Parts: sequence; C-alpha cells; structure tokens
Amino acid sequence: MDWRRDIFAEYASDRSTGGIPGYRVERLEDLTRHEPKSGDEALFSFARFASGTADRRIREELERLRMRGWEAEWKVHDFDEPPDLKSRLEAQRLRAHHAEVLMVLDPSDPCVAVPMDGDVTVEVAAGAQLDELARLQEEVWRIRLPWLASALREMTDPVHGSGVAFYARIGGRIVASGWIDFPPGSRFAQLCGGAVLEPFRGRGVYSHLFARRVAEARARGVPWIAVDAAPMSRPILERKGFRFVCNTYPMRTRPFETTAVTQGFSNRERAQA
Repeated sequence: MDWRRDIFAEYASDRSTGGIPGYRVERLEDLTRHEPKSGDEALFSFARFASGTADRRIREELERLRMRGWEAEWKVHDFDEPPDLKSRLEAQRLRAHHAEVLMVLDPSDPCVAVPMDGDVTVEVAAGAQLDELARLQEEVWRIRLPWLASALREMTDPVHGSGVAFYARIGGRIVASGWIDFPPGSRFAQLCGGAVLEPFRGRGVYSHLFARRVAEARARGVPWIAVDAAPMSRPILERKGFRFVCNTYPMRTRPFETTAVTQGFSNRERAQA
C-alpha cells in the first residue's frame, strides 16, 4: 500500500500542474481543474477536500460549472480525499460511466517484452489520419468523441506538441490506434487510446501498438508509463509489466453520448450478417 500511495502522490503532483491537449490547467489547493479551450466539458481530478467541507466544495464546483454552461468529468481515485468522495458525488447525481484502474510501468525494465514481428505495420499518424483515428476510437468504444481529433492535433503538433499518435495497418487498412503523451517536466508518460477493431483482435495488433509506444518511452528515457485501463485489461497489462496503483472512477455530470453511435453499429452489424 505504501508503494502505491507514494507513486500515486508523485503522479498526482505531476498531473496537477501538467497540461492536457485541449485544456487549460488550474491547480487549486484542494483540486485540479482542466478547463476546455473549446467545447463544454471540464475535467476535475486529485481532490484533497477536508471531510467537513467536502460537500460544500463539491457544490461550489458544480455551481461554477452551471454558471459557465459546462458539464464535467470528475476523475475519482482511491487515494483522493475524503475517502468517500465517490458516494458524495453520486449524491449530487454524478455517475460513473465505467470503472478504470491506474497502472504504471517502468519502460527500462528488461523483462518488458516489445516484439515487433508479424504482418502488422505500425506508423506515426499525422494530418487527416488523426481524423481517421478519432473515428476508429468512436467505433471501438461506441461513444461520441467530438473533441478527440483536435486534441490529437494539439498533442502531435510538430512544434508545440508533447506526444505521438500511432496507427496499425493490416493489408493496407487502419485497424487500430493508440498514442503516448509526454507532458513537459513529468516523470510519467501517459499511454492512451489503445483500441483495435473487433474483427482484428487476437492477432497481436495491440501488442505491436504497445511495443511501439514503449520503445518511444525508452528512447526518451522517462521513468514511468502510466495508463488508465479498463478492469478487464488489468491482467493483460500486468503480463506486460504494469503494476496496479489504484482504482479510478470517471464520474460525469452527463452520460457519454452513445445512442447515435450504437445505432450506427447495429445497422452495420446487420448488414455484415
């Protein structure tokens, strides 16, 4: 527990001051806000509320959102304060769309395998390919992500960007995507977006994307790679060398928009059948 709490404290310290593509960061004494440069959804994280004032602070932040006409995702971690933050947010009608786990990897660990053989081609994405990557993410996760393409452009900007996006091809078709961000001054690279179209799973595509991103982190000499992973991904990532740090819950003031995406999938699935 001490190791996990210590590494989380390092991670929270870095992320509380680091930027996220598409957002402006504001670090308060008891909360980190990332406010949208465009769109209407803010991000809250790393709450450190005193138990006696937590409900008041939550109401203040939600009222501030309402005054700006914004929605929000409030990321809750096991080590946030107070320990019952998740239930307090639920009392304010925030809901978790899904659960995640925060995990970290030492990319210099010689036990971390990075195979690069097989018939999968992994390349750096740029320009219009970033739009295609955003559409692929919507297709895999069945949610609307209207902000993603512009965020990827900001992250991969040749002058001011902090990360690299990749896509995987099989037979000339883009079948998967993933990216890795290197926030300036941070000890933690962030692994994001690993997604593979369903017909191409089980063919080593994800492993190739993973290997390319780990190789990028090794080349840059960062101490840690962090990832917010779905619980079902935990055993897969543990086999790749990741270590569990804590559970995390993306609490939202509104649900993800899924209806239109799901309907589109239903039509395609019927057509393919």
